[in-house]
Amino acid sequence: MTKPFSMRELAARVHVLLRRVERATLAAHTPRSGILRLGELEIDHAQRRVRVRGADVHLTPTEFDLLVCLANTPRAVLSREQLLAEVWDWADASGTRTVDSHIKALRRKIGAERIRTVHGVGYALETPAA
Repeated sequence: MTKPFSMRELAARVHVLLRRVERATLAAHTPRSGILRLGELEIDHAQRRVRVRGADVHLTPTEFDLLVCLANTPRAVLSREQLLAEVWDWADASGTRTVDSHIKALRRKIGAERIRTVHGVGYALETPAA
């Protein structure tokens, strides 16, 4: 962080770092076994790994958490507010494009056809028809 900086920015950065540590600690102590398979997409909770057609896909911790959030309820549409609350722990972030930016990165990494946009509502993870 370069000087000069505001106390607000410092507090926000500390909050983000604490949230990352809390998320990592929770993930390390949450017993999740098995691999979630949704067509050619595999999510390994224990190892925090994602594969598409057998190839490893590098995701940031936030992208992984966002994907898991969508994968927990496949085909169900989750609003931006729901995603912000669950993944980022933000109670009120109206007007932010954070979710959109991370969805764009996820689409680039796992395939655009896997995440459906419901305009004015939110996003859903698409799964192959059973």
